[in-house]
Amino acid sequence: MIEKENIEILIPTLNEEGNIAETIKNLKLQGFNNLTIIDDNSQDKTVKICRELECNVLENKNLSRLGFGKSVIKALKNSNSKYCCIFDGDNSFDPSSLELMVDKIENKFDFVFCSRYKDNNVSEDDTIIRKFGNFFFTKLVNILFRINTTDVLFLYVMGKREDFLSLNLNSDDYRICTEILLKCYINFNCAEILSIERKRKFGKSKVNAALDGFKILTNIFYYYIKSFSNKKLI
Repeated sequence: MIEKENIEILIPTLNEEGNIAETIKNLKLQGFNNLTIIDDNSQDKTVKICRELECNVLENKNLSRLGFGKSVIKALKNSNSKYCCIFDGDNSFDPSSLELMVDKIENKFDFVFCSRYKDNNVSEDDTIIRKFGNFFFTKLVNILFRINTTDVLFLYVMGKREDFLSLNLNSDDYRICTEILLKCYINFNCAEILSIERKRKFGKSKVNAALDGFKILTNIFYYYIKSFSNKKLI
């Protein structure tokens, strides 16, 4: 049986003072207290709030930001826990999904991915552009790599820390979403569960639909070409 204290919840943040307190409190209500915040030089009270709520904080104080991907990689490398789960700091993720994720891990899955769209569900935080983009990228990934997933851009995932590190991750931005998913599905036994994405209450998404969408598209084709010479992509 996996004890909750052995699961470290990794939460990248950037100017989330309006959302982070509720995110942390909701996780603790589910019994998950091993929380690490990876803050990418927030200019608001995000770090102060996290420290007051007794979270472990990895703080990037450099003027040049790490980016979402590098923040995730930094958190994984600094973790001392057997299991890690990547979680968002804008209070859009549903922490009640964690129990089912743990159950899947206990039933011999290596990684468990959450999906907003499984069983024809929808995200509460979707725009037309985001919904179309995710539909397009998901179809493309399923066709090119012959896998079966319903959501390639939702980085709510749990697995062993050592397995995360074995992926040799290198994306510095939101390309980390597709990099982790592709490398996991190709090399490990993965499960997918439905999880509701709530609409964020405060602040704005850090995703640039056009720029990040283009980067993700090129990244998918990069790994597709790479797969001809390195099927594991690692």
